[in-house]
Amino acid sequence: ICSALLASVGLDVGSPAVIIGAMLISPLMSPILGIGLSLGVHDKENFLISAREFLFSVLLSLIISSVYFLLSPLGNVTPEILSRIKPTALDIIIAFFGGLAGIVAVTRSKIASALPGVAIATALMPPVCTAGFGLATARFDYFFGAIYLFFINAVFISFSSYLIVRYLKFPFKEYPNRNRLYKTRIIILTFVAIAAIPSFFIFYSVIKDTKLNINLNNFIKEKVQNQDTKVIEWKYIPLTKD
Repeated sequence: ICSALLASVGLDVGSPAVIIGAMLISPLMSPILGIGLSLGVHDKENFLISAREFLFSVLLSLIISSVYFLLSPLGNVTPEILSRIKPTALDIIIAFFGGLAGIVAVTRSKIASALPGVAIATALMPPVCTAGFGLATARFDYFFGAIYLFFINAVFISFSSYLIVRYLKFPFKEYPNRNRLYKTRIIILTFVAIAAIPSFFIFYSVIKDTKLNINLNNFIKEKVQNQDTKVIEWKYIPLTKD
């Protein structure tokens, strides 16, 4: 509750410091790592516990953030909100290596200080609260974009945890037969691939827009702007057949 409220306030006023505070106290990292660990050691009981805690935390955070933004007198679209509605393949890299650092920190007491950095890098609570903003303001493109960012983070943190658990050869709680082990791995890899594919299309779109903006800025500086003429603002409107 405290983390969701802090993240919502930070997003609402555009304060990175408050958002970082919400990340540090976020309860979402533990059940996500627990899901990866449970899959890695084939612990069905702890998998269900982790999944239940995860879903409960996400739903509660969504409700709290939605109520906050419904009651907030501000409710403006801040840069902090805009930065969490278009996840790309780069977010996969952040989540994957953040998850690696997180699970290694859990298994090595001497580097437990890495956990705050992991919490900040992977940014789990702010996307959920951004989705709450989308629900409260009926901006459903914001909602789906932010939820997808959170989904990417959760999936790839769990996946990296699973890989480290198997690399370190944690003992199975229930030793699976070869056929079951193969099916489990196929399901995990398929799920990860499905989660990743949309982010590459978004990444391509972002790269395309960035290159276009660079070309337009260069054109304005070279062909339009001079000592007597300054461009205050411009907008790109693509030609249509109509």
